[in-house]
Amino acid sequence: MSYSLSFTKSILVVIFISDKIKQGQFEFLSTAMISKFLSIPKPTLVKILQNLNTANIIETKEGKQGGIRLMKKPSEITVLDILEAMEKNKPLFQTSFNILAEGKRPNNAQKSIKNLLTGAENQLKNELSKKTIEELLVEMSS
Repeated sequence: MSYSLSFTKSILVVIFISDKIKQGQFEFLSTAMISKFLSIPKPTLVKILQNLNTANIIETKEGKQGGIRLMKKPSEITVLDILEAMEKNKPLFQTSFNILAEGKRPNNAQKSIKNLLTGAENQLKNELSKKTIEELLVEMSS
């Protein structure tokens, strides 16, 4: 398996930002606050925020009143959006076999495995595309 822990943490970051702003507590959240409350080291958080910013999920503002907030409504951000921002089309499964065996059976075995794993990853992405940050916020309030 290849997806990073930063992907999982980035979901928490987006939920945290969304929840605090939705509650009317903040217009922008500081990186220090996010780092502290989510126990994410600042260098890791900076990388997460850069990826989310590049994907236009969050925006940043410099200065005393600055910080981070969402660029889209929570109902417009799917977990797949966050995955794509963090993993940049990196495959979940590595399928470079580099085996010495050659011939029809070994080639078919590799093809079958690759098709199975690609299909599983596509199903995962399909499920992640169905879940929005808004839905996660509702679930956590239940």
